[in-house]
Amino acid sequence: MGMQKRGIAAGGLVSAGLALSVSIAAAAEIKSIDLRDDRVEISISGSISPGDADLLKARIKQANDAGKLVTSLRLNSDGGNLLEAVRIADAVRFAKISTNVGRSATCASACFLIFAAGEAKYANNSARIGVHGASDKDVRSSRAATTSMAEIAKALDVPSPIIRRMVNTPPGEVEWLSLADLRSMGADVSRGELER
Repeated sequence: MGMQKRGIAAGGLVSAGLALSVSIAAAAEIKSIDLRDDRVEISISGSISPGDADLLKARIKQANDAGKLVTSLRLNSDGGNLLEAVRIADAVRFAKISTNVGRSATCASACFLIFAAGEAKYANNSARIGVHGASDKDVRSSRAATTSMAEIAKALDVPSPIIRRMVNTPPGEVEWLSLADLRSMGADVSRGELER
C-alpha cells in the first residue's frame, strides 16, 4: 500500500478537526531492547500521547545508526491519542516492522491501529486486543473520528467484520477480539513468546 493512501487516511483525521481528548496520563514508555543478530525490538507501554511517534522514529533511527535493524514493536497500551496512534501506525507500516502483543498484555482502542499496521502480527493467546469507536468532546466529532478510524483500519486491511464491531462499540466499552478474529487479520496467535 503506497504512502499516498496512508497520507489520505491520516489526513482524514486532521480534516475532521480532531483535537481528540489527550488524557492527562504521561506519554507512553518507549524503549529499545537489543535482540540477537543485530536486531532490536522496541516496546511501547502506557497511554499513547502526542510526541510518541517522534520518539519511536528517533529510537528506530538510533538503532539504524548503530547498524541494527528494528524488527518488532511490542505493544501494551489501552490506547490514547488517536491521531498520534495513526502517526505511529504509519511509521510502523513504512518501516515494515512486525507488531507483537505479548503474554497478558493489552492493546485496545487507538493501539489496535498500531497492531494492525504490523508487517507481521503476533499475539500471545493470553493477550487482550480490543476495539471501540472514537471519543471526542462532542458526538458529531466523535462520529467523524470513528468514520476516519474505520477508513484507516480498512486501509490497513482489517477485515470488515472487525471494522463493523469497532464502529458499533461505544467509546466507553471495548469489544475484545477472539483468537479467530486475530487470525482473520493474519495474526500469528501462539502460547509462547517470540524468539528473542
